[in-house]
Amino acid sequence: MRKKKLFIALLIILTIGLGFLRDYVFVHINEKTGQGLAGISNHEQRELFMLKWLLTFAFAFLYFGAAVLFLHLLFKKKKYFQLTALIYAALILISVFTGATGYFFFSFEKAYPFIRTVMGIAQSPIVLMILIPACLINESKLFIK
Repeated sequence: MRKKKLFIALLIILTIGLGFLRDYVFVHINEKTGQGLAGISNHEQRELFMLKWLLTFAFAFLYFGAAVLFLHLLFKKKKYFQLTALIYAALILISVFTGATGYFFFSFEKAYPFIRTVMGIAQSPIVLMILIPACLINESKLFIK
């Protein structure tokens, strides 16, 4: 039991640290890409945008992994892993579909703020912060008679 609590505490620290790392990386990339003509070439700017998308999915995957670990440690039920996977898959599919729709039917720039919001959820502990209480409620059977 003590090891489990220690591991959960370590996961909390790592999740918080992941948030700071993500913020640090993306702030620096945004500073570089925001400079545009002043600091870097168009080719370098495109490479940074591609890196940013790769990192977006990498951080989403890391947060997915943290959520799965948390839920496994707390509940040890396969259905919560499946629910977490479904939520992350939905967030990514919504983003990809919105991006494709924006690109082909009006403009990607108009769709980007929504995509950024959805992927921001996937790259944060928000999903986990909703899932833990939801699973606790489900486990307590408060709503089932």
